[in-house]
Parts: sequence; C-alpha cells; structure tokens
Amino acid sequence: MNQKAYYRTKDGQSDYLFSFEEQRNGTWLAFILRQPPYNGRNTGSHPTHRLRKVGRDYVCWNSRLGSQDEARQIAALWADATQKYIKNGTRF
Repeated sequence: MNQKAYYRTKDGQSDYLFSFEEQRNGTWLAFILRQPPYNGRNTGSHPTHRLRKVGRDYVCWNSRLGSQDEARQIAALWADATQKYIKNGTRF
C-alpha cells in the first residue's frame, strides 16, 4: 500500500510531500511529490541525491530500504539536507 506524507523541515521553512511505495522486491522507495525549487542550484541527480523511475523522482540512498518506517526516516534526512543545499549550497 502506498502512503503519502508531508514532512516539515527542521528549520520550519518548507514542506515536502512524499509517496512511500513498496516495490515488487519488498524494498521501499520515497518518491518526491513536492519540494521547494532549487533556486539556481545544480539540479542534477548527483548533487541532489535524486533518481528517476517511470518519470518520477525518488530519494537516492546507498542501501535498500526494507520498511516504510525506514523510507520515512531517510526521506526526512534527505529533505533537511536538501533544504541546506537550497539555502547555502551545502552538499550532502
């Protein structure tokens, strides 16, 4: 079952919307449905840690996510790191 959820960044300045979706192999992806613009920063997949599947961006992580809870935690980390990248260019 897919579930959508908003995440407000720790700085309280932005809301991100994710869809958490279980894949056929039992892993989970956090699809990015809404986020603030990058305001001129590089939007490539490497600096933003995003990948694409079927025309939708999802959070890139270095290991498989085995549960929806794990996907939610990673999405929150990604959103806070993305917020810093947008504000001051800090890479993650």
